[in-house]
Amino acid sequence: MRYTLLLLLLLLPGEVFSQTSNTIQPQVTVEAPSEDVIVGQPTTVLIKVLVPTFMPSPPGFPSLEQENLLVRLPERASGPVSESVNGETWSGVQRRYRIYPLVAGPLDLGTTEMTVTFADPDTNAPIQASVPLPPITINAVIPDAAADLDPLIIGTGFEIEQEIEGSTDMQAGDAITRRMTARISGTSSILIPPLIAENEDPMLRPYPKEPRLTETEDRGVLSGQRVDETVYLAQDGGQTQLPAVSFRWYNLSTNSVETVEVNAVDLTLAAPKSGPPSTEKLVGYVLWGGLLVLVGWAFVRRALPRYQAWNDARQKAYQASSDYVLAQLHRALKAQDLSGAYSALEMWKQRSSAPRGYTEFEARLAEIGSARYAAVSAQKSPDWSRAISALDELESSPAKPAHSLPQLNP
Repeated sequence: MRYTLLLLLLLLPGEVFSQTSNTIQPQVTVEAPSEDVIVGQPTTVLIKVLVPTFMPSPPGFPSLEQENLLVRLPERASGPVSESVNGETWSGVQRRYRIYPLVAGPLDLGTTEMTVTFADPDTNAPIQASVPLPPITINAVIPDAAADLDPLIIGTGFEIEQEIEGSTDMQAGDAITRRMTARISGTSSILIPPLIAENEDPMLRPYPKEPRLTETEDRGVLSGQRVDETVYLAQDGGQTQLPAVSFRWYNLSTNSVETVEVNAVDLTLAAPKSGPPSTEKLVGYVLWGGLLVLVGWAFVRRALPRYQAWNDARQKAYQASSDYVLAQLHRALKAQDLSGAYSALEMWKQRSSAPRGYTEFEARLAEIGSARYAAVSAQKSPDWSRAISALDELESSPAKPAHSLPQLNP
């Protein structure tokens, strides 16, 4: 019994200290501004974590990021810290946040928990604890003079620069580029609104590029720029312009509203040359073409037989006329075809009255026949030219055809 009591006395202090050490919790404090903060201007939030020993791993600081709030960590945002707690020196880590509210009104950064790992005061074994973060609220306001600004631009400096690439005298299909660069100081470039409005001019087709935003920080002062760029393609002829740009902004240095402006750019567009037809016109052309083909086919189907009959009758009438025989006679003489010439002459006699000089032409043909069929010793070269001349004289003399060409269209 005596040994049992002795053992209990030895174990009792250890159990009491273990319970005491388990009740030790890290100390987390927050320092936030109690005064109002101007929209777009920075304020500082400090979170401090203290433990009675040391932390073998860094605590899990929250990001504090949320909608309508810009959070930046300044240079050397985190660092060691030590303070006296209940007469003892506690050590820890603190982190400083630079907060930029982007809208007016109270901003609740929410409630969250931090995970802190520290060494047990007796065993140095790591202990992990979840410590609730005190609530953080920031109230953002707009200066009275800037209350009617839309969009809201507040800073210590604001300027816009314009660049134009391409000729302002444009042909259809030509392109011109408008590039606008806005620079702001004393706040983030996120607060710079779009610089180039959407185009509603039918004579220009816009091709906007994604805006480019950059930020810089110098000794805790934030500044930045925004670059907007749009390529315009000429669509039609006429006079138009890239509209002027104007923004009102609040200058924190002078506590007044100022205006920054960019001039309009006048454009002269030449009328486009006739290009390929649109889809609607192509469909119309196809429909009208099909209709014309159908009408033409119907006309040919009805008119072609009549035309063929008329042409056949005309050919037959011509072949039955003295003109046709006379043409045959000419061809026979040029071909020096005596037999063909006599045959054509006989047919011509039947179809026309005997003109004056008819006997002379036959005499010329007889001479040709005599020269062709005479004995070899007395052969002469046939003189076809005299026969052609006699036919020409015969043709030019008055003659009345026996069978004239019939009238085809009474």
